[in-house]
Amino acid sequence: MPMGERRPLLFWAGCALLAGFVLAAALAPLLSPYDPTLSTGRPLLSPTVEHPLGTNDIGQDMLSRLLYGARTSLVVAAVVALISTALSWLVGLTAGFFRLAEGPLMALVDLLLALPGIPLYLLIVTLIGPSRLNLILTLALLSWPAFARVVRSIVIQTRSAPYVEAARALGPTGAYIVRRHVLPATLGVLPTKVTLTVRFAVFSEATLAFLGLADSGSVSWGTMLSEAFNDPLLFSRPVWPWLVLPPTLAITALILAATWLSSGIESLPGTARRFPDSTAIQQTPSSERRNRVLLPRPAKRQWRR
Repeated sequence: MPMGERRPLLFWAGCALLAGFVLAAALAPLLSPYDPTLSTGRPLLSPTVEHPLGTNDIGQDMLSRLLYGARTSLVVAAVVALISTALSWLVGLTAGFFRLAEGPLMALVDLLLALPGIPLYLLIVTLIGPSRLNLILTLALLSWPAFARVVRSIVIQTRSAPYVEAARALGPTGAYIVRRHVLPATLGVLPTKVTLTVRFAVFSEATLAFLGLADSGSVSWGTMLSEAFNDPLLFSRPVWPWLVLPPTLAITALILAATWLSSGIESLPGTARRFPDSTAIQQTPSSERRNRVLLPRPAKRQWRR
């Protein structure tokens, strides 16, 4: 199957997989058989009818913790994507359209791009303490600068387009030009920005929770892996696949769903019309007519007798 025909299938597969995670997280109180924070059975049980995925080292039900862990990952990913996208657009539009603000804002972007992620979060944890809010703010702070540069480049390219120059000559305000011409041109990177930020947030949250840098009171997939690997004899126990594989497969599947969405969304019918391509500025028919009028006509060929 050609790649162009396979991408819509990847998009719908990613939508179905992501919808399954959202549904499981929303119905976690109804689907989970036990409270994920309470010991409800003997430690290190293999899967049984009462505990479909077994129990951990303190007797907590693994299925309940897996369902509630989906809530943590999806909430963190959604809030980080929202904050990061808003910051990227605000800084990118301001730096690209207003020349006086371009230098300071791009210096701030370069500074944030140079900061290492995990040491920065360690500093925040040391000063404030680990919490879900601190995790969200840190991941949002680390994920917006790169796309702010992308938005800025699109704005600069659009600002110098002939139809924008013609609109500016008519005397509208800068806010109208941004809203009518510049902002629609930046919407082409919106789906990619959101899906890549979701993937980054899910992986980063799981990594930091695995390292013990997240809120210890919250249930997450990274916390489940961290608790499993605290046992030095983990792989010598017969229940180790039920401690490691469910959260690992859940993290992998959620990241895979975001990747499929990012790969397949551009190939959907009508996507190019709703989200213009950011790599090429398409001229409107009026601008094309204006260019044809302004260009000099070629000289007529003189035929010799």
